[in-house]
Amino acid sequence: MPFPHHIRRHQFTYRIKKEWGQLYWFNFGAPSSGQRTFAEQHPALIISNPSITLRGTVLIIPVTGAEHRRPGYEFHVEIPKLECPELDKDSVAKVDQIYCVEAREMPDQYFIGKLELDTMRRIYAKLLKALNIDKFLK
Repeated sequence: MPFPHHIRRHQFTYRIKKEWGQLYWFNFGAPSSGQRTFAEQHPALIISNPSITLRGTVLIIPVTGAEHRRPGYEFHVEIPKLECPELDKDSVAKVDQIYCVEAREMPDQYFIGKLELDTMRRIYAKLLKALNIDKFLK
């Protein structure tokens, strides 16, 4: 599913309630100051519960093609196409790159799909580890 360039802002709708586990297209913009960050349009995975976080915002992590996975790097979690047929190919969720963004930047027209609970469990296990929260859960 390619990024929907043809849709103009005045055509955006917001009928789909934002939920954790949903995938949306998101424009990550351009990197600045040579920082290692995400850029351009990529799928983004909502990892927060929008009903309890700051109104109008969501926490997201970028998703990219599996060919960009760093071998041996545990914070790139695989999402096989079989687990999310709406993705064009096998992908990875980059749990080490968390963004807080305005939910209005993800209109209905950018909705891709929703990940299954088992996939989210794998992602959250690595997310908790990246945040060092797993130390508190023992």
